[in-house]
Amino acid sequence: MKPFKLAKYLAVFLAPLVLIACGGGGGGGGGSTPSYVISTSTPTLSSANYPGNWTTTGTVTPPSVTAKIQTYNDGQTNTLEDGSVSKPFNQTTLSALSITDPSSYVTSSTTTYNLNWGTPDKSGPGYANLFPSASNTLGTALSYAGITVAGQTTAGPTLLQPSADVLAAWNQGWTGKGSNILLIDTYANRVGCSYANGNCHGIATMMNTDLIAPGATKFGLDYAFTTNFTGTAFDISGTNLTSSKSINVINMSWSFIYSTNNWNCDSGCGIAPTSAVYNAGIASLANTYTNLNNVLNGTTSVANLSNFSNAVIVQAAGNDALDSKYNLNALGLSGNASVQNRLLVVGALNKNGTVASPATIATYSNTAGTNTSISDRFVVANGTMPWTAGSVKIDGSNFPANYMGTSFAAPLVAGYAAIVMQKFPNLTAASTSNIILDTARTDTLSCTPNCDPTIYGKGEASLSRALAPVGRLR
Repeated sequence: MKPFKLAKYLAVFLAPLVLIACGGGGGGGGGSTPSYVISTSTPTLSSANYPGNWTTTGTVTPPSVTAKIQTYNDGQTNTLEDGSVSKPFNQTTLSALSITDPSSYVTSSTTTYNLNWGTPDKSGPGYANLFPSASNTLGTALSYAGITVAGQTTAGPTLLQPSADVLAAWNQGWTGKGSNILLIDTYANRVGCSYANGNCHGIATMMNTDLIAPGATKFGLDYAFTTNFTGTAFDISGTNLTSSKSINVINMSWSFIYSTNNWNCDSGCGIAPTSAVYNAGIASLANTYTNLNNVLNGTTSVANLSNFSNAVIVQAAGNDALDSKYNLNALGLSGNASVQNRLLVVGALNKNGTVASPATIATYSNTAGTNTSISDRFVVANGTMPWTAGSVKIDGSNFPANYMGTSFAAPLVAGYAAIVMQKFPNLTAASTSNIILDTARTDTLSCTPNCDPTIYGKGEASLSRALAPVGRLR
C-alpha cells in the first residue's frame, strides 16, 4: 500500500477554497474585489460657543465631537463611535487627542459616563465679578440658615477671592444651579452663636459651600437628628420645609465620638487609641452606623427629604492629626458598600494649592491612612476660612481669621460635586464622586512628585479637571 500523502491531499483539497475566497476564477479575469478598510477617521472636537450676549439673550452651544468612522475601498462606511449610548466614544481615543469635554457618552474600561451638558447659569459671570481682587468687601450682608453674616466694620463681609478654578467655572456658567445640597451640621442653637460657643459651625459650612456653588440650593438639618433619625430640615433662610426636596449632595462636617475615647481632640493633638478602646468604640456605635447608613441608602426616610440613595456623601476627615480610620464616621460610612461607592472623605490643606505655590497637608488634619476603603475615597482641599482678621461678623459675633479645619474643606468639595452635577446632570452620585477622585491632582502639593497616598489619598480635588474629565476616569 502506498503511503498517504497528507500534504498532497491538502493542496488538492484546499486549492478550490483559496480561489473562491479570493473571488477569482480561471484565467478569464472578472469576479469581485473584497471590501477592506482603507482609513479610520480621527474624532475632532468643536469647542463650546459662548456668544458675547449669552448672559442675557444668547445661548451657549455645547461642544461636539465628530464620529469615528471606518471607510472601505468600495466607498462604504461604518461608524465605530459617535457618542451615542449605543456607540459611546472610547476615552483612550479621545484622551490621545486631548478631547476632554465632548458632551456625549464616553466609556472607560469599566463604565460608560453620560457627559452630555446641562444648562449653564447665566448668573455665573456676575458671581465672578463680585470678586475682582484678592480681598473683596461685599455691599450687603449675607444670610445663612436665617443668620446674618456681615462685616465687622462694613455692611457686608470682606471675603477672599475664590480659587482660579472656581472663578473659571462661574464664568462659564457652572455654579451648581439645579443641584440641591443638604448640610447636616450644628443648627439647633444657631441663634446667638459665637466663635466661642461653636454654634456657628453650621453657618460657616453653609457659607463655605455657597462661596463655591452659589447657584446650588442649600438646606440644613441639625445633626442631632441622629438620636432617633427624625428631624426637621430647613432652607437657607431658616424656614422649615413643607414639601419634599430631592438632595444631590450631602455634607457632614462632624463625627460621632465614643464617650470614653482618648483619641479625639479636634486640634491636631489626637492620640491613637489602643486596640481595646478602638474596638470598644466601634462596637458601641455599630447600631448607630447601621441606622445612619439606612438613612443614606434611602431605607429610612427623613421628612421632606428624598433621593438620599443617589446623593454624593461628603465627610470631613477630622482634625486629630491621625489616620482617618479613627474618625468613626469615615470608618462606618466606608464600610457600607452602598455608601462607600459615592463617598468622599476630605482632609485639609493649609491653602488652595497651585503649581507655582503648592499646598501642604494641614498640621491638624487627619490623613488618608491605611484602610483602603477610606484612602481610596480620600481627597484634600483648603481648610482655611475665606476671610481675613477683622472682616466677618456672624450673628453679631466677631469671627477671627484662624477658623479652620476639615469641617471647612469638606463643603468646598461638596460645592465641586454640585457644580459637576450641574454640568453633567445625567451622572449618578457614584460617577460624580469617582470623577472627583480620578481627577484629583498632586502637582499642586508640596509633596509632588512622590505624594504618600496614606497622607494625601488621591490628591487635591480639582474643579477644573473634574469639569473636563475624559481620559482620566476608571
